[in-house]
Amino acid sequence: LNYVCELKIDGLHIILTYERGLLRTAATRGNGLVGENVTQNIKTIESVPLRLKKDLDIIAEGEAWLGSTMLDKINGERKKQGEALFANPRNAAAGTLRQLDSKIVASRGLALTAYDISSPNAPATQAEELKELAALGFKTDTHWKVADTLEDIFKFHSYWQKHKQSQEFWIDGVVVKVNQKKYQEALGYTGKAPRWAI
Repeated sequence: LNYVCELKIDGLHIILTYERGLLRTAATRGNGLVGENVTQNIKTIESVPLRLKKDLDIIAEGEAWLGSTMLDKINGERKKQGEALFANPRNAAAGTLRQLDSKIVASRGLALTAYDISSPNAPATQAEELKELAALGFKTDTHWKVADTLEDIFKFHSYWQKHKQSQEFWIDGVVVKVNQKKYQEALGYTGKAPRWAI
């Protein structure tokens, strides 16, 4: 048993469905059962592959985020217009993806970082899954680490507490996941959250 430590990016959770390698739909998590269809706007994000490098049917999940520089620029424009400022990148990303004009979305430079394959054909471990997402053409965060001990986890967490300002995306924590999918499946879920991740 080991774990994968990943950075928790402060953004908007997006679910991407691909059929034979082509992006068919993109949706927000919504209320957990029904999300908003944001396919047209997601297609304007450069880091979202419209066609995967393999012709697979998969469901990938990730975080759509807005960089600190763009957040400051948008808030500067909103201030001039007398509009309320976005408190954080998640709110700005959500507001951007709800725009009716895809040109506005494209101009804001959103990015998407993928971190999960939630379809049945996922690899046997979280580490292999992250490598597979990158091989398929997704942008993934490269700072993840396999941890064999609790000490490894605490070291990762301690490092990123000190270095969280070093990235363009906001980091609002570290996610620790059981690496092996068979143990993830055995542990299952509570009403709202997986028992195999914190």
